[in-house]
Amino acid sequence: MKTTKLHVAIFLFIACFAWQTNYAQESPVYTVTTWKVTIPENGSNAEFNSLLKEYQQKISVPNSKVVSERVLRHLSGSDSRDLTFVTEYASWNDIDAAGTIQGELMEKAWTDEASRKEFFKKFNKYFLMHTDEIYSGMPEMNKN
Repeated sequence: MKTTKLHVAIFLFIACFAWQTNYAQESPVYTVTTWKVTIPENGSNAEFNSLLKEYQQKISVPNSKVVSERVLRHLSGSDSRDLTFVTEYASWNDIDAAGTIQGELMEKAWTDEASRKEFFKKFNKYFLMHTDEIYSGMPEMNKN
């Protein structure tokens, strides 16, 4: 009886793993990054929005591995500091490839290290912390 239960458990584990692997390859993959934002004394909403737009135009938009990206600002609830980026990729491997491209785009956007450091010094003063998650899509559940 124990052997049968073990075989069933192993079969279910393998079946679930194989289904997830196959499923993940057929559906898009999403990263969800949520930042806690603050407007420091030496900053402003205008500067923050300008920096976000500059980063988006120079890094996210030209990245060929990013299928789509949504930026969401907290609207209602108890913690209004959330800024969430939902980024869509065609596959799991495209997440790593997008990271490589991102590095190349950063070097192209701010050609010398001093300008890059200056941009990210201004940019990073607005962020307290962040969380990252990765999700697989379920296309059959989408409302088109």
